[in-house]
Amino acid sequence: MVKRERLLRPTGWLLRLLVLILVAGPALFLSSPGYVAFANRMPDLEKLTAPMHADTMIYASDGTTVLADLHGPGYQHYEEPLAAMGALLPQAIIAIEDRNFYSEPGVDPSGVARAAVTDWRAHGKVEGASTITQQLVKLRLVGSAPTIDRKLREALLSFEVERTHTKPQILEMYLNSVFFGNSAWGSAAASRIYFHKQTKDLDLAEASMLAGLVRGPTVYNPLLNWKSAKARQLVVLNAMQRLGMVTGDDAARAYVEDISPPTHMFTPTNEIVAAGFVRYVVGQLVSKLGSDITYGGGLKVVSTLNLKLQSIGQNAITSTVSSLAYRRVSQGALVSIDPTSGAIVAMVSSANPNGNGGQYNLAVWPPRNPGSSMKIFTYTAAINSNRYTMVSRIPDTPYTYRDPVSGEAYSPRNYDGRYHGTLQLQQCMGNSLNIPAVKVELGIGVSSVVSMARTMGAPPYQLHYDASGNPNYTTDDPLNTYGASLTLGGYGETPLQMATGASVLAAQGILREPYAIESISMNERSVYKHQKNPGEQVLDPRVAFIMEQIMSNDNNRAMIFGRNSLLTLRGRHVGVKTGTSDSFADAWTVGYTPHLVTAVWTGNPDWRQKMTKDSDSYVVAAPAWHAFMQQGLDALGIGDEWYGEPPGLVHKTVSGQPAWFLPGT
Repeated sequence: MVKRERLLRPTGWLLRLLVLILVAGPALFLSSPGYVAFANRMPDLEKLTAPMHADTMIYASDGTTVLADLHGPGYQHYEEPLAAMGALLPQAIIAIEDRNFYSEPGVDPSGVARAAVTDWRAHGKVEGASTITQQLVKLRLVGSAPTIDRKLREALLSFEVERTHTKPQILEMYLNSVFFGNSAWGSAAASRIYFHKQTKDLDLAEASMLAGLVRGPTVYNPLLNWKSAKARQLVVLNAMQRLGMVTGDDAARAYVEDISPPTHMFTPTNEIVAAGFVRYVVGQLVSKLGSDITYGGGLKVVSTLNLKLQSIGQNAITSTVSSLAYRRVSQGALVSIDPTSGAIVAMVSSANPNGNGGQYNLAVWPPRNPGSSMKIFTYTAAINSNRYTMVSRIPDTPYTYRDPVSGEAYSPRNYDGRYHGTLQLQQCMGNSLNIPAVKVELGIGVSSVVSMARTMGAPPYQLHYDASGNPNYTTDDPLNTYGASLTLGGYGETPLQMATGASVLAAQGILREPYAIESISMNERSVYKHQKNPGEQVLDPRVAFIMEQIMSNDNNRAMIFGRNSLLTLRGRHVGVKTGTSDSFADAWTVGYTPHLVTAVWTGNPDWRQKMTKDSDSYVVAAPAWHAFMQQGLDALGIGDEWYGEPPGLVHKTVSGQPAWFLPGT
């Protein structure tokens, strides 16, 4: 091979001069008013090194497992350095496209003559006349219009590229730019699409097949014209053998190797893991960076998704919904958050993506009636108000409330249709009694419950309709527009919001906004990195502690749910609340430990389609929640953990059980 320094010798310059005379002379004559105007039309050489549109890769939290490959239709591209391509594909490309690549100054007149003879003998287009440098210039700078003007600019720019870049740099840019057919732009995309491999792992048969595609990605497409592709592969192998890159035996073995589709060669695929979560991440990327960069910026996005937890969650939701199909429940969703950081570690968007409504991410939209799980905010607001304690006596007796504005009467009923006498507040919550909850809510004011839900990151949605009858959900309505049905789930929430709200209790009063993206990088350069969030102390940790005791005490729910139910975790403390909407349209279970908060919803995408009678949350939502929490904590290696008592609480023993009080209550 001729080293670069030799191109500076007189013979190199003579060759350039000859090419300029042969190619540029007629063009300059025909392109009056002259060279100055011509030069002004020359593209900026810096465009050659500008990043091409490249696929964005979204990874799980491990930073290596691909969740999704984002790209526009018919276009896949991944930038890779020459050093990562191995030897075979670059050698095969040089052998068939430009065997004098390392010795020519960007344009090869002898190659033009040689290609003409070869093509004449073959009675067709076999060998290219353009050098790799010229092809690169054509691809990235001047296009392929069949004009003398374009050809002149191509030649002049090729000389300049050779002057300003090394041969390895030119080869790397070319291999990252050339089209291999079937949506594959560049060597990495071709290797991944056709053979599901990295470029460096291609064998001789695969590399020679890909190299043959460059001259005619459609003509030699092995997925459509296998005979033509094999004939072209043989031409490449023979060229490599003539240049001493491979032996005759190597070439013969490569030619007979079976690399045929569909077993050994593939079409473009794009498998997405955790599709709902990916859509959620993509939405945030588009919001931050815009659509063009999201789909073509070559981003590396590391998400918060824990694959083990995601798999456990998907199995829990899918198997539970499948086993309860006879109850006319068709879908479910799950969101799990690490309350110590706010990271979304699992997001199950549906039980079955191909089922009724499975194309939507039901974990984040639309809002659904949360039923009695909304009582989390009611009782937190009650304890926080200093008007109630965990042992305040609440009568569970018939009650009718008349709205002072509308005049409408509202008479809540318990799920079992019975009255249970006067009970402690913690028992009313644990057994999910509706009448005491409404009394407590009205005792502190509905607006206090709305404010608490908003403060804890779960603002309840109000449903409105525009002039055309289209639904519109809002969360900023005046406080006095919410009714007493709020505590029973009369206003919408999403699984993500319910998990966020519960995470405040799990983090002892600290709100950390949920997030899904850990880092974003582009061309090895950091674009974004999530900063560990200390969070905001939105709730007195003493209030959070009292709620933790209420929600984790199995005695508080024994009357309705029995002991050691699905609302407990064997060998672990856990705080939990269920919720079922009227007419069995929605069923929820929301619970937490210090390191894992999970909200589960089950039902049907169309709320008008009800589950069967008695399909309450314990029957259709709690099984999935219990399975996920038990297996998820096992997978994380987390045993029993609970909260230490914060300073400033008052202790008492009430009815034989310990109780905690805020000072002055």
